[in-house]
Amino acid sequence: MPAEVLVMCSACGRPQTAARRRCVFCNAELPEAPLPPQAPASPPPPPVASLAVDLGNGRGLSVGAERLTYQGRPVGPPLDVAWTRVRGLEWRTRPYLEALGLLAFAVLGFWAPASPLRLMGFLAGALGLLLAALYRHHALTVVVEDGARLQWPLGMALKGSAREARLVAARVALMDTARARGVPVAGPDA
Repeated sequence: MPAEVLVMCSACGRPQTAARRRCVFCNAELPEAPLPPQAPASPPPPPVASLAVDLGNGRGLSVGAERLTYQGRPVGPPLDVAWTRVRGLEWRTRPYLEALGLLAFAVLGFWAPASPLRLMGFLAGALGLLLAALYRHHALTVVVEDGARLQWPLGMALKGSAREARLVAARVALMDTARARGVPVAGPDA
């Protein structure tokens, strides 16, 4: 049931319903009813600078004001996710552990009959350790409204390289945009 708005008669000072034009008691003209207070307008979301990162090999990641876009393959349509559907983000960075598979050659080098084969096995193992120490693998997980987790591999980058700098800039822009929209983020610097 709506509340009744009252105004005070300027002649006799008695409260009256705002629907009336004249006072019931003294027949004086009633003042206009005050307008209800306006709810403060929610501030618009801060402007988001669009960012597009070339991931190499025809792949890319775009962070926009309305959506996230991932191009995983050079051929085919990109994957678009509207920010209104995103419920969480997780950026993962890890060492390139797959390169440690080259250590198997070092182990095999122990049983190699010829010393050049042993040397090659040890060099392959050392290369695996070096690659694991110098490269990082980056990936993004996007959790959408129905609970699905979209895994977007972003590729590898040499520590300190221009490619890693682009990925770090993309991570910062993505996390800032997510925070501005109230989307929870996880990962480095979260």
